[in-house]
Amino acid sequence: MKISLAASLASLLLVGNALAADAPKQNGFRIESEAQLVGDYGDQLERMAPGVYQIVKGPLAGKTISLGESGLAYDLAALRARVPASLRERAQIKSRIKRLEGVRARYATLRTLQSRSAAKASTSSSLPCVYYNPRNGAPTYYSAFAYVNATAEYYMSNGGGGLNYYYARASATASGTVNRPGNVPYGSGVLSAYAIAWNHQTSTTVQQFGYGPSASAGTGYVYSGPAFSHDLEATAGVEGEGDCYGYVSISDALQ
Repeated sequence: MKISLAASLASLLLVGNALAADAPKQNGFRIESEAQLVGDYGDQLERMAPGVYQIVKGPLAGKTISLGESGLAYDLAALRARVPASLRERAQIKSRIKRLEGVRARYATLRTLQSRSAAKASTSSSLPCVYYNPRNGAPTYYSAFAYVNATAEYYMSNGGGGLNYYYARASATASGTVNRPGNVPYGSGVLSAYAIAWNHQTSTTVQQFGYGPSASAGTGYVYSGPAFSHDLEATAGVEGEGDCYGYVSISDALQ
């Protein structure tokens, strides 16, 4: 949820990682393509830009989903426009930009490969894959899917049926699986999954990466409560590697 809580009082920030028993709930979005996302969640979505949607209804409202090359361009522009609060955060942003620039370069590679083949890959998948038979050069097109979630939220009961605004946390999870046909060697198409949770007020970051035909990553919780103000962010995504391409991400913030 994106909620602003302005205050001028000094705060005590306690930041920690969750134990296994305090693991984030797996509430997120399964994404294969933009058409599938809109078809499954259309009544909860509002289109912000090409390839970018915000959840505007339901318990997951406030999250932003970016997918495909257009969503990637949107996320890159947003990162480049950010003003880091610390040298550590500057380094983290630079690292994210470098990673996304690599994904953008792979889209250009995919277009080049497609231009050399009479059979064109479907552009509907957010995570398309293509395998070229080394004997005859024949392409096999397939795809992957992602499951992503990022949450920045208040979580502590205030004793009156609501939530205590002094207590907040952020978490992120991502996983992806390649739908590999039988004529494609194992490991040809792989995915990279990432999950990042930030407390910008303390420059505390928890991040994890996964890689493989089935990849997953999760942060656990980063806390910033009790506090009179919060600046939390969570983001997670899945990107194509090897013979797979594409981009899916989700983000949430509480400021």
